[in-house]
Amino acid sequence: MKINLFGNMAKYATCAAFAFAFTSCSDHASVVRYEYHEYEQEAEQQPSPSEVLNSSSSVKSSSSKKSTSSSSSEKGARSSSSEKAATSSSSEKSAASSSSSARSSSSSAEKSFFSETWREDCLAKINEYRATENLDPLTLAPEEKQTCTDQEAADDLAENKAHGHFGNCGEGAQNSGPNFNTSWRKTATEATEAFLKMMWEDEKALVTSGKRDPDKKEDYSYIGHYLNMKGNYKTVACGIALTEDGKKGWLNINFFRK
Repeated sequence: MKINLFGNMAKYATCAAFAFAFTSCSDHASVVRYEYHEYEQEAEQQPSPSEVLNSSSSVKSSSSKKSTSSSSSEKGARSSSSEKAATSSSSEKSAASSSSSARSSSSSAEKSFFSETWREDCLAKINEYRATENLDPLTLAPEEKQTCTDQEAADDLAENKAHGHFGNCGEGAQNSGPNFNTSWRKTATEATEAFLKMMWEDEKALVTSGKRDPDKKEDYSYIGHYLNMKGNYKTVACGIALTEDGKKGWLNINFFRK
């Protein structure tokens, strides 16, 4: 189900999509899912093909004795085989060098995007918003929950499906920022805080203005991020996955009751 979350969509034309999923306090409550897709996305650049090295060799022939001809032919064959092996080795080295360069570039992009404290920054911003309503602060979920949330984000990114793996980490609620461009926000902290700002401030405005009612199920899809952030949870995990080229990312924020 696609929903126009904000009245003036032009304001968010350069922003990435985001989504949420949550369950109510009931153990048997159904999951409500919401998706909002960005209007513009940069075209993916296809990697250039690897350079292939080619070589040729000639075999000398002789009109002399058969043994001489045979010897010359064998030498020529060995020469051809040797050159082909050298060419193959050169091609493999070139491919290995290209692959190593790609991994190095991807690794470099990730290092520049993620800081050591970005999860703490995510937690701090959520608690900053919760404090404005005198809500108890959350704490970071254990490391295994953080790693699981990273994997959920990676799986959702690979399948291009918001909340496609919701619940895999035992979370009770999830806010997502799918398919955002890293050119929009160049670090994990910047991207996360930009999403949290929209999720809290813009959706809370719909509540305080009376346009949406938290007690009405039909309004959940408009204010679900805000409700999740202020919900009765104890811990939170923030996970981001990037594409191999580092140009696109996927954010999942999972909320846990303990």
